[in-house]
Amino acid sequence: MPKEPRKQHPFAKRWAKELEEDGHVQISSFFLENYHRLKPYSLTHGEAMFVVHLMQHKWGVEAPYPGYKTLAKRMAVSDKTARRLAKSLEEKKYLIREIREAQTNKFHLKKLIDALVTLKKTQPKKNRRRSPVPSPS
Repeated sequence: MPKEPRKQHPFAKRWAKELEEDGHVQISSFFLENYHRLKPYSLTHGEAMFVVHLMQHKWGVEAPYPGYKTLAKRMAVSDKTARRLAKSLEEKKYLIREIREAQTNKFHLKKLIDALVTLKKTQPKKNRRRSPVPSPS
């Protein structure tokens, strides 16, 4: 039976034990490798990082809802820049902002995820990385 990925590739060996307590963000490798190839509009590096920071607040199917001040601080940009990034993603039809009264916005990423899935379907199948098989001696 194959080992669980966490046991086979522990966080502390990939990064550092000291960083583990702050948690980590699960990001699709396909997103990281292809955000700039999305159609009809590619994502800028800033927009991609905005998505990564949104994913830091996404724990399931529910839309994340961090505040712009939180996102801006974590990205080391102004609140205005964080809002511009969200607006740009919305104009590209990859993000829907749900404005809520007296609460932070919800950021719906389904359209971005759908665009990534559509792009993936146009790509040739990639050979999955496999653990090396020991050669017979």
